[in-house]
Amino acid sequence: MENQVANQSRTIRQLRTAGCAPWDRLNQALATPRRFRLFRQDLIELLAETEIPFLPETGRPEFLEREAPSQNATPGDPLEAYWVELRRLKPTRRQEEFVLARGLDLLRDALLEVFRRHPSAPLRALLQERLSPYSRVSQDLREIPAEELPGTIHTEARDRVHQRLQELHQLTQALVDRNLHLVPAIAARYRQVGVPWEDLIQEGNTALLRGVERYDHHEGVRFSHYATWWIQQGILKALSCQSRTVRLPVYLAQAVHRVRNVCAASPETLDAEIIADRARISRDRVERALAADRPCFSLDRPLNNQDEDMPYAEGLADQRPAPEPDEPTLTELHRTLERLLERLPAREALVLRMRFGMEDGVPRTLEEVRKHLGVSRERVRQLQAQSLRRLTAPTPQRELTRFL
Repeated sequence: MENQVANQSRTIRQLRTAGCAPWDRLNQALATPRRFRLFRQDLIELLAETEIPFLPETGRPEFLEREAPSQNATPGDPLEAYWVELRRLKPTRRQEEFVLARGLDLLRDALLEVFRRHPSAPLRALLQERLSPYSRVSQDLREIPAEELPGTIHTEARDRVHQRLQELHQLTQALVDRNLHLVPAIAARYRQVGVPWEDLIQEGNTALLRGVERYDHHEGVRFSHYATWWIQQGILKALSCQSRTVRLPVYLAQAVHRVRNVCAASPETLDAEIIADRARISRDRVERALAADRPCFSLDRPLNNQDEDMPYAEGLADQRPAPEPDEPTLTELHRTLERLLERLPAREALVLRMRFGMEDGVPRTLEEVRKHLGVSRERVRQLQAQSLRRLTAPTPQRELTRFL
């Protein structure tokens, strides 16, 4: 343990004396998780306190490229020029990926350390502007209220932050450039699906950059493996958004792609069970993919070549069931009549109920009503006429009109 501490202190002193933190020295300090934990805090303080350049080799052509660019290799096609540049870039080895990722981690922590030593609102705004919103540093800064910070920025802190931000961008660009070869390999699986090849490459490159921001080297997974997932998700999202009139979720777009590949590889028509087994997805997802994988076309397009003025929609029969007429029911009529009769005097309402058989369906004669009420037949006629006049008034008439 004492030897490790002595070696650690000696390495830090050598870096301070040399005035630089080159790749050959940091490669050993950042090579393994255990050594990284030992050197981490000392390196953070070194980057926060001094102007020592950090991994300056990552910005040089010899670190990125296999060979120097040829003066004659200048194709006119932009896509071919992109391929020429891509073939010159060196893929990252396993240890290089972890060293670069840990270097990015150190720079982010150093930026946060500079801010903690010299907090100010302008410095916080500068870091939030230049760093990705998905960065851990940005998330920590959002938790600090801006009103609690002083309004003046420390000049040395500002210069230090600018330097480390530039180095952070340089390391990020190096990690992205040396993994750009992953994008065409993944995008090639999704050619001829409705999105231009150049757009797939662009979406994959954007997703690769997002993968750099989200990568956590503590998980022990290689960055190239982690970035492959991000690139594939970025391309699938582009396919779901751009290749269709109706956008599909990413998971469903991926299922559609798998189902297409399985169906294209077989000369026979396959049922959903066989497709699910070969595509290694559930039968339910296969059925949803088959239902979603249907072409869309405009209903405003011409119905045929001869009649260009008639849209296609005009030739389609309406498959919806015809709406039933909005006719009031007999129950509604009885309910309305009862409500209107309740507004009449009791004797008039009784006359109408007996004369028109509203109680039991049997109409009563004038004589029967007269005997029941103990009045003359003429009085029964008067009560009936009077009640009918009340029901033909404007308000009751409006309620009864819809039953006519």
